[in-house]
Amino acid sequence: MRRGFTLIEIMIVLVIIGTAAGVLLPRMSFVFEADSTALQRLMEEAIDRALSGTPIRLKVDTKGASRRGEIFAEGYLRQEMPEDSLSVFLGTNVTRPPVYDWEELKLKNIPEGEGWRFEPEVISFYRDGSCSPARISYVEPGASESTADEYVLTVTGYCMKVDK
Repeated sequence: MRRGFTLIEIMIVLVIIGTAAGVLLPRMSFVFEADSTALQRLMEEAIDRALSGTPIRLKVDTKGASRRGEIFAEGYLRQEMPEDSLSVFLGTNVTRPPVYDWEELKLKNIPEGEGWRFEPEVISFYRDGSCSPARISYVEPGASESTADEYVLTVTGYCMKVDK
């Protein structure tokens, strides 16, 4: 007698594989997103943080003489003032206004790579949801400057690719 798979068994296996593919493929495609998509996600995240009350600025950490590097973010955060022990001891401790300073922030959507360049060199995001306009470019390390992808950032935070 010949043994084999029935049509029902084959259909059940295909349904299981199809369901697994339907769940896993959208998650895997996020890993392979285009630079323009990653850049737009970064701009949206920076605007959201700025709207919540923390002004943000983006810079490029350049290496050597090159104007290209990795993107990093800074937030204008309130600094804790150390107690001046002498003024506390003498009873002359006066209330000082809070001090703010730029500190590095960890944003989730910063695109990877060391080939980024901003013009101007700093992009600022303000509490009203606007940002400073800029030209952004990216080139793979070792590639020609003429192959750089160019983007324009508008005051509203919309980032669009410039066609050459």
